Amino acid sequence: MDLSEQALHGLIELVYDAAEHPHRWRAVYERLQQVLPVKSIHMLALDKRNGTLSYSDGANLPVEGELAYMQRYQAMDPRLPMVLAKPALTWTHFPQDLPPDMQSLPLYRDFLVPYDRAFGSACVLADTPEASVVFTTLSGAAEGPLPAPALAFLDRLLPHLARACRISLRSFVYSTQALVGHLLVNRLRQPVILAGTGGEVVHMNPAAQQLLRSVDLVQVAQGRLRLPEPHQQELLRRCAELEQDLKAAGRRAQHLEEADFRSLRITAPGREDALYAFYSLLSPQGAMGAFGLRPVVMLLFYHPASAPATDANLLHAVFGLTPAEARIATLLADGMSLKQIADLQGTQHDTVRKQLRSIYEKTSTNRQPELVRLLLHLPHRAVRQ
Repeated sequence: MDLSEQALHGLIELVYDAAEHPHRWRAVYERLQQVLPVKSIHMLALDKRNGTLSYSDGANLPVEGELAYMQRYQAMDPRLPMVLAKPALTWTHFPQDLPPDMQSLPLYRDFLVPYDRAFGSACVLADTPEASVVFTTLSGAAEGPLPAPALAFLDRLLPHLARACRISLRSFVYSTQALVGHLLVNRLRQPVILAGTGGEVVHMNPAAQQLLRSVDLVQVAQGRLRLPEPHQQELLRRCAELEQDLKAAGRRAQHLEEADFRSLRITAPGREDALYAFYSLLSPQGAMGAFGLRPVVMLLFYHPASAPATDANLLHAVFGLTPAEARIATLLADGMSLKQIADLQGTQHDTVRKQLRSIYEKTSTNRQPELVRLLLHLPHRAVRQ
């Protein structure tokens, strides 16, 4: 935490720099997360003309959490209406300002508490006919509510944040070229394709592009998703059924249909390998337009060739693993046993076991499943410190 005058003036410079160069807003969020005693910073905007979530970014936000929020929890979130109902630059603190029964909602029980983001402070920075821009700090059990000195620090910064938002308002309104959902799925390690219910591809993240280069069980031709028959027609039939069910039942079916991913096992004659597709229908209402203004199918793929590799540089930078320990960790994440690793490396089984104990200590894990789960949730590239 650094609430000094120097830190404040440095942030003010960053804010006005971002007003002129919108791609630098991320530097503002990252710096705020460093100087404040909080776990995450979140900035979002609602495009009033289209009724969509038009912007969502921040620092130290779990990507899977952002997607889960848009897909399932935003419609049941009692916080946003409370924040928007107050004048600009007026704080709402959570859960302190919520009625006691609000904390028993699935939003808190199943989302905020598991992601360790149960405490928050939010306010409207800009409210124009085009958009409302909301700033939020999020904290977990270790940080607790935003303390008074940090709040006073932010109160001095807020007028500058608000002015910068109004200057660069175009960065916070809806754009078909930079949809919020597209930006989020680009950060996922899993291969993800967003497609219309008729198979037309809307967006592919980098992991999906890599999958197409290495696996021919899924392809994109002339802008449309292509699977081997009969899987192609089966997927289109199921997607059409989901869309018709959603239209027939209206908003009442929204959470039921969007809550679950369905699966499809894709094979080809004479092939032993299989590709797995997990898909869910995202309605514009359910995702606040973040993926567009028409229903979109989100497809997540798994194939052994598409499994993302664990970054050895990241293991060294974050946990201090030696090259040998990083190699053992990555081989474990690939599904190999300790005996197989020892045989592969030409070392003794006991040597690998000793190195594994060192890995446990450095990563604060105790068992192989716990370690593998950690490795599979790491970013796929080394992060800057």
